[in-house]
Amino acid sequence: MTLLGLEISDAGILVAADNPLRLLTVDGQEKESPGYAIPEKKRLLVGKPASDKAHLFPFQVINKFWDQLNTEPLKQKNRHAQNHAEIAYAHLFHVWEIVKPYGDEMMITVPDYYSKEHLGLILGMAKELSIPVKGFVSLPIAATYQPYPNSMLLHLDIHLHRFEIIHLHQGEYLTAKNSLTFQEISLEQLYRSWVETIAEEFVHATRFDPLHQAATEQELYNRLAAALDIFRNQPSFLFELSHGKDRYRINLFRDVLSQKSEKIYDDICRFIEKMREDPGNNLLTVLQMTHRVACLPGLKDKLLEINNCKIIELEPGAGALGVLKLRNQLVDSHFKNGASFFTSRPWQQAESTISRAISYQTPDTMRPSHLLYRDVAYPISEKPLIIGCDPYPFGEGIHIQAKSSHVSKKHCTIQRENDRIILTDHSRQGTFVDNRQVHESVLLELGQTIRLGSSRETIRLIACLESDET
Repeated sequence: MTLLGLEISDAGILVAADNPLRLLTVDGQEKESPGYAIPEKKRLLVGKPASDKAHLFPFQVINKFWDQLNTEPLKQKNRHAQNHAEIAYAHLFHVWEIVKPYGDEMMITVPDYYSKEHLGLILGMAKELSIPVKGFVSLPIAATYQPYPNSMLLHLDIHLHRFEIIHLHQGEYLTAKNSLTFQEISLEQLYRSWVETIAEEFVHATRFDPLHQAATEQELYNRLAAALDIFRNQPSFLFELSHGKDRYRINLFRDVLSQKSEKIYDDICRFIEKMREDPGNNLLTVLQMTHRVACLPGLKDKLLEINNCKIIELEPGAGALGVLKLRNQLVDSHFKNGASFFTSRPWQQAESTISRAISYQTPDTMRPSHLLYRDVAYPISEKPLIIGCDPYPFGEGIHIQAKSSHVSKKHCTIQRENDRIILTDHSRQGTFVDNRQVHESVLLELGQTIRLGSSRETIRLIACLESDET
């Protein structure tokens, strides 16, 4: 039997597989399937296809079915589903059909606010879909791999409709000591605020209002996640929109979005301080952020203003990956009689167990160290490596031996940002990664192939055993 890890969040369902340990694509080319649904005439559209149309059909969209998972009749009637549980079933079916070739058993991580009633509904859905569920794990418990001795550990997560702060007690067992959840702080609220702010920037700079047309409004929402990812590594980028034959450009700055959310960030800091109010608590506070929280522009800087605080950013899908990494600690004698719900797990030996697991790198988890072009490997560093038909006036780079009409002088740049490899496109001809065109910037992974414009010149991302090996 092959085990899969599934992480439930209305912001996006993620699924992890083993051998090698990795996240699977669950919705087209995406590794997250957002909790959106739109009733159509012949079917119920769910996941990324529904999210991509949510602002084209705002009165039809449904996106609270994972947050308010229940069997109460919907106020908005449709022929495909009578309640939120039936919509969640359709979404789970959509994901399962994609990932079931990779496994035949599943451990499911759920948000901390989920009750046993929620789990019962999910278990019923899984039974209908013939998914053998081995157990449920509280998401903060599954996503926490490493102990932080002599510290207060807080887990921060944000979903489509709420924000969570969970105090994790580090004793013999890792358990949730107490938690705060805020429905007034949510990704849906922040996304709406940021889209309106970006639209205002376009109006001020170009007099073009993207919110005037549903299509361009939808495009802003579709591209927002990529923009937030870029802002994790650079303070601004050129944001371009097309409307008919016209193209509009603005320089979008991270500070514009972070300032818009400053009051919300202040509230989050105040809530964290409230959890640290114990007069005798002078311990270091470790703030463990999910990838959803880490992408909020400016929040990390605001959290660093809290005294005696350390920030840890979890990898995307840390809960789904965690149940596979920690499977030996999630053992229960009642497995044969049903699915158990783990709200704690052994903690004293966790550090040595996980350090061994993390130190072992498979080819799927290794980071690219070099670019291979015409049998020569060029090292990737924090300094941008310029790629083009005449890169040298701009700095160090790779000279592409192709016609200048196919490749720009400064076609694209590649650099290392912490443990991330980022490609930024500067060309008019376009840059393609695995035959998909890059819009502004993209994160690169080992084994991917880069193609420049309409030329046949390709560059492959490789990993050398030694960082200085060329």
